[in-house]
Amino acid sequence: MHGRWLLPVLVFGLVMVLAGTVFLVWRTYPFIFSRAYVLRIATGPLAGEGGKFVTAFRRELAAAHPRVRVEVVSTPSIAASALALKNGEADVAVARRDDPNAAEGRSIFVLRKLAAVVLVPAQSSAESVADLAGERIGVITRDGAVDPLARALLGFYGVDDKRVVQLAPADLAAGLQRKQVHAVVVVGPVGPGPIADAVQVFRKVTRKPPTFLDLGEADAIAARFPVYESIDIAQGAFGGAPAAPADDISTVGAALLLVARPSLSNYAAGELTRLLLATKTDIAATVPEAGQLAAPSTDRDVVLPAHPGTIAYLNGDTPDLLDETMNYVYYASMFTGAFGAMAAWASSLRNRRQIRTLRARIERLPTLLSEARTPGAASLDDTERELDDLADWFVERFVADEISAEVFNSATMRMTHIRELIRRRRAAEMAASTPAPAADAPAAAAPAAAASATDMLSAAVTR
Repeated sequence: MHGRWLLPVLVFGLVMVLAGTVFLVWRTYPFIFSRAYVLRIATGPLAGEGGKFVTAFRRELAAAHPRVRVEVVSTPSIAASALALKNGEADVAVARRDDPNAAEGRSIFVLRKLAAVVLVPAQSSAESVADLAGERIGVITRDGAVDPLARALLGFYGVDDKRVVQLAPADLAAGLQRKQVHAVVVVGPVGPGPIADAVQVFRKVTRKPPTFLDLGEADAIAARFPVYESIDIAQGAFGGAPAAPADDISTVGAALLLVARPSLSNYAAGELTRLLLATKTDIAATVPEAGQLAAPSTDRDVVLPAHPGTIAYLNGDTPDLLDETMNYVYYASMFTGAFGAMAAWASSLRNRRQIRTLRARIERLPTLLSEARTPGAASLDDTERELDDLADWFVERFVADEISAEVFNSATMRMTHIRELIRRRRAAEMAASTPAPAADAPAAAAPAAAASATDMLSAAVTR
């Protein structure tokens, strides 16, 4: 690479580094370049789980925090929301912890807990799932599919698929009346939802609330399936007179979370956590289910661990926008320094090659000088051609600003001196080969001419 290209390449490299830094900042902190910070949240149907919360959260933000704006990415279901997060179509999504598509995300907030309960008629003698051996067990489906939590529960107890009867919510009453099932597994929140609806069906059909079977193996189930956890349901959580359940019970559950993509900046995640905590009370006033809103666990060994920005905020170490920006500037400066060091190294290699080449050219000049002085040496034509090539080389390098004026002038003076010696040697050889004078010339003229020619050749050689 010629010297004249080095500076433009360095400038281009620095511009690219700065452009890359600006791009990263824009991707991480888009609100710096706009008046509003737009946060894309994927959620299922607005009337379903998560949808009501996101709608209420959006409304509260619009009233209290006008610079933060929520853009809802509507999806057909909670599972589709997790897929949208995985595909990069949303910054945050309402997703279940046991959804594989959310496995790479980071928790921002716990929206609510979903529990799996086993219900039997009040007159049943079963006191545990083990007492249901050989009996048909109904499972309330959702959108025609068995909930993954219900599958894990039945799998843990080794319930054969032939004993499982899938029931739509509307078919539960008929199944109980015809005694098609002896127990029912329902997955839903502790509060309004599928479990509360199933309890009402039991009350209507059997005239009594169902019995909730206590899952004493809840901890073991959670240990086998880490995406789930052991939870307790308080007495009367689904109504009283008589209370349902009649006593506190243990069961397993899955968390419904607000999950962010891992690349969401710590500042954005911490700010979102702060806003959720700040608006929790106001949201719960219109959406009772929001009363279960809770910050995620800060343990780093749990499934779907909390986002580092959320952890920092909950621990009182609020992410600072300036600090994070300075981190990018620091990384950019490191990259620029490394780029500059590499450019300097490349320039050093080029300079060393140029110095070696220049030294080799200069070292040829004494040899050419010796050839110009020594009679009988190499042909003067070869010497002169090489001298011409050297002269062209020095001129090209001087014009390209690769050699200094001092070196160029010194080499030019030496080459001029060699050319002068070649010229004198040629003149002396020509004079020596001149024919003798005519016979009628004065006799003294021949010795004088010979002496003159001898003197010129000697002078050329001695120079």
